[in-house]
Amino acid sequence: MTKTNIKLNIQQDQLKWFLAILLNEREISQLLKQSGQVIDLDTLQSSSKQEILNRFVTAFVKQFQIDDIVVEHLSQKAASAISRVGFMDVDEIYNFFKTPESLFETGEFEEVVWALLIDSREDVSLHGYNLISQAYENRKSPNDDSVQQDTPNLPNQPQITTSESQVIPTQNTSELGVTQSEGDNQQSELEQLEQALSNLREQYSTLGKKNKRLELHCQYLLEENEVLKEKVNTFIEKEKELVYLQQENKVLQENSVLHAETNDKLLNLDEEHKQLLTKYEEISTQLNELGQMKSSKATFMVELKLVEEAVYKEKQTLEQLKTDLQLHFDMIEKSHDISQNALNQIRQTVNYIDVANVEIIEDSEIESAQPRVGVFVDVQNMFYAAKDRFERRVDYIKLLDLIVGPRQLITAYAYIVQIPEIKQGNFISLLEHNGYTIRSKDLRLRGDGSAKGDWDVGIAVDVVSMLGKLDVVILASGDGDFCPLAELIKQQNKRIEVVAFEHNTSMDLQTMADQFFPIGEELLM
Repeated sequence: MTKTNIKLNIQQDQLKWFLAILLNEREISQLLKQSGQVIDLDTLQSSSKQEILNRFVTAFVKQFQIDDIVVEHLSQKAASAISRVGFMDVDEIYNFFKTPESLFETGEFEEVVWALLIDSREDVSLHGYNLISQAYENRKSPNDDSVQQDTPNLPNQPQITTSESQVIPTQNTSELGVTQSEGDNQQSELEQLEQALSNLREQYSTLGKKNKRLELHCQYLLEENEVLKEKVNTFIEKEKELVYLQQENKVLQENSVLHAETNDKLLNLDEEHKQLLTKYEEISTQLNELGQMKSSKATFMVELKLVEEAVYKEKQTLEQLKTDLQLHFDMIEKSHDISQNALNQIRQTVNYIDVANVEIIEDSEIESAQPRVGVFVDVQNMFYAAKDRFERRVDYIKLLDLIVGPRQLITAYAYIVQIPEIKQGNFISLLEHNGYTIRSKDLRLRGDGSAKGDWDVGIAVDVVSMLGKLDVVILASGDGDFCPLAELIKQQNKRIEVVAFEHNTSMDLQTMADQFFPIGEELLM
C-alpha cells in the first residue's frame, strides 16, 4: 500500500489523531525541518503541540516532498511489527489483530496498524484502516468531536484514598505530643507515598503490556518454529532425494559411457541410411522417366504407323493424280488446238462485225460478288484436342471445304510446330497440295527441361497484316488467348468465325465469335 493510498483512504481527522499517537512533539518538529517546512526549530518552540500537529498534518496531506521522509521514519520505527506482519497470512492477521482494544492493551497499536497500512496486500491494508476507524470512534467524547487521551484505560485496580491511608485515632494532641509541624510532615510523606504508588501502578501496567506483547511474540515464534520444522523436514527429504538422484546420475553416467560406442554406430548407420534413401530416390526418378519414355515410344509408334499408312495412301493418290493429270493434259492440248482454230475463225468474223457498247463481265468482277475469306488453322491446338478426347485426327481437307463453302478463299494458313522426334514432311506436303500455306517453327527446349512451341503471336500478326484484304476471318483454334484478336477484328467491321472442338474452346471466344462451328465426327478420321 503506497503513501498516496494512505492519504486517499483515511479521513484527515483520523490521520491527525493517528499521527498524534505515532509521533511525539520532538519527532514532528524534526520531520518538518527535514522536509523543509521550517528552517529553524526555535520558531516552533513558541507554538503549542496542537498547532505543530496541525501544521504537520496539513503539510503531509498537501505537500509531496514530505511523504518519503514520513513513511521512511515511521517504517523504521515499526520495523519489528512490519517484519512480523510480513510473515503472517491474512487469516492469522485477522485472528491476532481483531480489535484495536487488544492492541492498546499490549501497547503495540501504533506500530502494528502502520505495518498493516503499508502492507502490499489489499485485504491487510484495508483491515488497518478499519482498526483506525474503530479506535477513533471508540475514543471520541460523547459531548464533542475531540478525541480523548491517546493511551488506553488501565485495568481496574484498588485505589488507596487519603481517608483509607490515614487512620488517626482521636486523641488529645497534648497527650500524643504531636505538634502542627509534625502533622504537615506526615501529610507530605503521605503524598510522596501516593505518588510512588501511582508510579508503581504505571510500571505495573507497562510491564503487563510488555508481558502480553512478549506472550504474543512467543506464540508467533512458536508457530514460526513449527513452520521451520516443517521446512527442515522437507529439506531433509530433499537431501535424501538429492542423494538418490546423485546415485542415479552416477549410474546414468556409467551407462552413457557404455552406450557411447553404440551411439557412434547408430550415427554411422543413420548416415548410410540417408545415402541409400538418396540413391533410392534417384533410381525411382530414373524409373519414372523410363516409364514415361516407354509410354511416349508406344504413342509415337502408333502415330508413326498411322503416318506411314497415310503416306502410303497419299502415294497411291499421287500416282492416280499423275495419271489423271496426264490424261487431262492430253485432253487440254487437244482442246487448246481446237480452241485456237476456233479463235482464229472468231477473230476473222469479229473484223466484220461492228458491235457498240458491248459489256464484258470479267472473271474478277464475278469473283468480287462473294465475301473474301481467310483461314488460319492452329494445328497444334487441333491435334491435341482431337487426340485427348477422341484418339483420332482432324481431316483438314474436309475442314477447309466445309468452313469456306461457296465463298471466295483468299488464303489458308496452317501453323505447325516441328518436333525433332516426329517427321512431318508428308503431312506438310499433303496440306500444301490441298491449298494450305504452311507456317512452321521448331520446338524450343528451355533450360529447366520444359518445352515451348506455339503460334499465338504469329497467327495474330498474320491476321492483322491481311485484315485489309479479307471480309471474313476463320480461326481454327479454341485458345482463349485469341479473344483480344477477335475483338480487334470486330472493331474493323470484319466477321470472325471460330471452328474448334466444343469441349476445348474458351467460352469467352465462343461468345465473341460471330459464328462458332463445333467439330464433330464428320471431320475426324
